[in-house]
Amino acid sequence: MHRRWLMLTAALFAGCAQAPNVGVEHEQTKPISTDFGRLATVLEGISKSGNVLIYEGLPSEFWEPQLLERELNRKKTIGLHGYLFYDEALTPRGYDAEQLTAMFSAKGSFKRYRGQKACGGYHPDYCVAWKTGDAETRALICMECGEVKIFGPRTELHCDLVPEAGERLAQRLGPYRKNRPPEDSGG
Repeated sequence: MHRRWLMLTAALFAGCAQAPNVGVEHEQTKPISTDFGRLATVLEGISKSGNVLIYEGLPSEFWEPQLLERELNRKKTIGLHGYLFYDEALTPRGYDAEQLTAMFSAKGSFKRYRGQKACGGYHPDYCVAWKTGDAETRALICMECGEVKIFGPRTELHCDLVPEAGERLAQRLGPYRKNRPPEDSGG
């Protein structure tokens, strides 16, 4: 009887285990600058004449660990600044590319980083990249918390989006969700 009770207790603890640790490695070891004085310099890399690409971020290792693990096994990925994205770069339609460039070129789209949010930690949902010649600027965007990490040719910056810019960005990027499955999909 004692043995049966021990097995039942062990089964209960196993059922209450934490979600699996997917083990996504983040190559970025040092935090990037939050010095808002860098904004003008980092935005210089966003060229109106450059190519614009969109990369979709993988599911969150905090909120969707099983979905992340499944996607890592099914799809090709690339690492950008320590975060994983689907390998397939999407080219925005002309008007969308213009609007994304205008939004990210405007200093009024951003505000000083307010600190860590209560959303499970920064996790980029998208990366928008502008490439002109050999220079590239990338904006890694967490739609949930409204944070952006911008990596330019000369400097980088971690800042927040103003709420209006976040809303416009969600509308603009939403139609480019192509690779990432819905959160509740089985499979």
